[in-house]
Amino acid sequence: MTPSKLGSFASVVVVLAWCLSGCGQQPLTDTLSGDRPTDATAEGAASGPSVAPDAGSNLYPADGQVLDPISDPTTPGDACSPVTACPAGFQCGHYADPCSGRVFACGEPCEGGTVCVLDPNDPSAQTCQAKACTGRCGVVGLDGCGVAITCGGCPSGEDCVATQCVAAGPPVSVDAGTCTALSCTPDSQTHLCGTVTDGCGHSMACSCAAGETCSGGVCGPLAPECSTPDGGVRCSSAPNTCGSANVACGSCPGGQCVQGMCTTCAAPTCGKNTCGKVQNACGESVTCGTCDSGSCYEGECCSPSTCAEVSDGGPPDCAPVNLGCGVSKSCAPCPEGEICTNHVCTACVPKTCDDFDNAGCGHSDGCGKTVSCCPKDTTCQGTLCCAAGEVAYAGSCCLPSCDPSRPPGAQESCGQVIVCAPGQKGPPR
Repeated sequence: MTPSKLGSFASVVVVLAWCLSGCGQQPLTDTLSGDRPTDATAEGAASGPSVAPDAGSNLYPADGQVLDPISDPTTPGDACSPVTACPAGFQCGHYADPCSGRVFACGEPCEGGTVCVLDPNDPSAQTCQAKACTGRCGVVGLDGCGVAITCGGCPSGEDCVATQCVAAGPPVSVDAGTCTALSCTPDSQTHLCGTVTDGCGHSMACSCAAGETCSGGVCGPLAPECSTPDGGVRCSSAPNTCGSANVACGSCPGGQCVQGMCTTCAAPTCGKNTCGKVQNACGESVTCGTCDSGSCYEGECCSPSTCAEVSDGGPPDCAPVNLGCGVSKSCAPCPEGEICTNHVCTACVPKTCDDFDNAGCGHSDGCGKTVSCCPKDTTCQGTLCCAAGEVAYAGSCCLPSCDPSRPPGAQESCGQVIVCAPGQKGPPR
């Protein structure tokens, strides 16, 4: 695809993403199931590659909406009984009760390679299904949490037209005037969040106001994932129940975020402590005084003993001695190059890579230094020798990489947060 077409396509993706996420509360028409124009091209001209009728219709018969997925409609005269939990058929994503308007987070997040959408064989159920992207491209709908379902880009020699990959047309020059102006508020009803791009290589970071959450690149009401069944409120971030993105739950007005939950803590008090600081679970602390001599140990001023005071009259050895007040030290330390072994100073023979099978790093040589046995062109990551760009994660070397099956923007990989372009695969550029 030519750079000019890529810019136009990226702009369309950005506009489509926020429009799909925030345009009303009615069920969306699936981009995969409608009829396609038979002569559509990347530029909408009458000439160029044609698009065959959609062979992938009903892949996603109805896409969920931001905080308002499809639910069973009510008709005038129906008795309205609010529900208190998700329907049995909703195994993932969000469910909006048509009676009360309350939104529930349902089931468990979907695993990689699957998306949370309405079941094509049972419109009353929402389940994790394999993502069907063969011959597809771009944003093809929204999942049950309102996050864009994207199929990435097209192979070389093809263009993405109306979410289908077709033979590339002739190059078309596009001037800079067609680039979308960067803004966190494209209209009075929409506030974007995350990294927003204009499709021409420029981007900006947008965030939500206090009390709002970022879902699918759009700020909205507090997501159901940010609350717990017992009425608690989560803070920081939490994975959505579609497994497609993290929901930023924000801070805790009037409280503190403790282990991912909003907590109101009692003010710290000194109690019996006469020195040092006392801290509560929210990180707030109070100073309880200082010591004129000695040190503060367990809330009280304490003066450790001297080596002479704890001596038994014989010559001191090199082993550590407990002097009280949390102080332990040797009263006869060994000279440099020697270590204390069985209360006796002996010459220290440092270990080498041969002692560690010539692998790994961060090893102690037994004499107060560390040994690195990493091959050339690798770096020490903790105790592992990793190739350039890799990080130590879950006990092995891991290369942070973009997943083209996930929405563009911020992604988490190998415990790191990276920013990925639409359809990008591999390490971030």
